[in-house]
Amino acid sequence: MFKRMTAAWVLLACAAASAWAGPITKEGVENRLIVGLKQGVSLEEARQLLRARGLTVLREIAPFTPAKAGGAASLFLVEARPGFAAAAVKNLKSEAKVADVEPDLWQKWIEDAPASFQQTELPSVEQALQDLPKLARGPRSQGAEADEVRWGVKRVNAPAAWPTNQGAGAKVCIVDTGIDPNVPDLQGQVGGGQNFVDQNAPWVDDHFHGTHVSGIVAAKLDGKGVVGVAPKAKLYAAKVLTKDGQGNIFAIIQGIMWCAQNQMNVINMSLGAPQSIPFLEDVINMALQQGVTVVAAAGNGDGHGGSSPVNYPGAYKGVIAVSALDDTDNITKWSSRGPEVAFIAPGLKIPSTVPASNDPSYVHEYSGTSMASPHVAGLAALAVAKGAQGPAAVRAMLSAAAQKLPGLSSDEQGLGLINAAKLAK
Repeated sequence: MFKRMTAAWVLLACAAASAWAGPITKEGVENRLIVGLKQGVSLEEARQLLRARGLTVLREIAPFTPAKAGGAASLFLVEARPGFAAAAVKNLKSEAKVADVEPDLWQKWIEDAPASFQQTELPSVEQALQDLPKLARGPRSQGAEADEVRWGVKRVNAPAAWPTNQGAGAKVCIVDTGIDPNVPDLQGQVGGGQNFVDQNAPWVDDHFHGTHVSGIVAAKLDGKGVVGVAPKAKLYAAKVLTKDGQGNIFAIIQGIMWCAQNQMNVINMSLGAPQSIPFLEDVINMALQQGVTVVAAAGNGDGHGGSSPVNYPGAYKGVIAVSALDDTDNITKWSSRGPEVAFIAPGLKIPSTVPASNDPSYVHEYSGTSMASPHVAGLAALAVAKGAQGPAAVRAMLSAAAQKLPGLSSDEQGLGLINAAKLAK
């Protein structure tokens, strides 16, 4: 059994979560640092230490149990004067109370389409035509009577579990671009959220990615549009990325912390980076220790045989990394692969919920390991609803429900495709 944070701890952490609530942008990222203070250093003591070195505190995360001995127990996003960041790093690393210092990182964390559409050389005319975006196969193209159970949800056999298990009681946090709760298939499905890009702004999705991911997890079963794998699970939004799918690492760390503080059962992270980020690993380990199951996209490869390794956070120990399956039971050519892959799930041409600004029908089709990951997050919600408590128990239940597909290696599929029928109560 994993020890949960007390309500008092949660209130403390939420109250002290931010020193500056305004938007964090790409501008000035070269002057920003993430500073981890060791256990036993109070927030006020840490603030004084940082300010004494000419640093402006922008964000802060209150003390939490560190994932490793001597690791950071509280985190601060600070800004140095232009041109003084390198000197500040050297200065802080000599401080006995400082666990570590890393530069802040701003990048695009999600792909709008599989990386196979991105050419490293000029394509042939035939290839260019082949790579043009395809029209979505939403309700408009299939008719109003279209079956809401689309191929991905069918392939994991989710309807077989629904007579006794639809994920009721499970809380799934979508760490992404936010969620649009006004989409018809998501109305009543979203329990709340918070914006970590701009804490004065709403957490509603201004991109589309988080809403699309959310529908795969828990779009409601109502005979319309689409339905998710766990239609009675409750969704929560940790908005950590901008309307361009970009963001800084500290916002993602804050989002994960918020999920743990609010006792989410499952986190879905359909985002990633090719490099390991120590503070990200620390906070994910903390979430795992607090009983949160973390599911992440394996990443989209380079489009030439899927040669790219699994992205982070998917590559971290304890995280359930998911590769992408196509509709012929093969791994997609662009899916990342490697020994860190835990399972494979549908990720090619997946119709799901989107804001009206993205598609007036509220349904659109996208491909990527971003779409594979929420299939497994929904299955994890079914496992929680069946009684699994904590990441180890959820993984064990999913593993018992998985079966390897012929012709695919372990690096491509992990333990295989999960059959939701085995998660029925």
